[in-house]
Amino acid sequence: MPENESRAPRSPGLRERKKILTRQTIAEAAFSLAREHGLDAVTIDDIAERAFVSPRTVSNYFPSKEAAVVASSSDGPDELLVGLDARPADEEPLLSLRAVIVEAMGAWDDDRLASVREREALIDRFPALLPHRMAQYDALEDAMRRSVAQRAHVDAETETFPRLVAAAAAAAVKTAVRVWVRQDGTTPTLVELVEQAFDELEAGLPEPTED
Repeated sequence: MPENESRAPRSPGLRERKKILTRQTIAEAAFSLAREHGLDAVTIDDIAERAFVSPRTVSNYFPSKEAAVVASSSDGPDELLVGLDARPADEEPLLSLRAVIVEAMGAWDDDRLASVREREALIDRFPALLPHRMAQYDALEDAMRRSVAQRAHVDAETETFPRLVAAAAAAAVKTAVRVWVRQDGTTPTLVELVEQAFDELEAGLPEPTED
């Protein structure tokens, strides 16, 4: 079997697709309610009613309403790291991570970007959401660490190299998002800020110079 075929991702089955759709529906319901009424006013029962599921189903998918809210417009590892296994084996890992993350974020349309911006604004309003957002970044960093270790043929748990690379890449993404949601205009774009963050990492983080 050709190498590219052996690496092709498995398409989710009908049952798995239904679970993904249910999870997305619950997350969007939680987010819209929190945006409309404030986080404190939202209950699991409210989320279930809007998502047309039972409260038990909501709890089966999310441990709390906060986790459901933050899962809206989720940019998890599966999405951001699509194509990483297909990058050249001899490519520097930070460049590989940069390439797939930029490609993934570059595919987000205006509606998706608006949802991400609104979610980040909601997290700023309600600190109880922050630990769940940080858990998402931790999950992304863990996925990158394991991938880098596998490509470098080193242990993901005991070697510093994959941890440092993954931590740097995750910090670039997090920094770009935080800067982007705080800017007044529409430029630089989110992707441009991600590119800038990786540029500065690759340059060794030189101090900014005055124009």
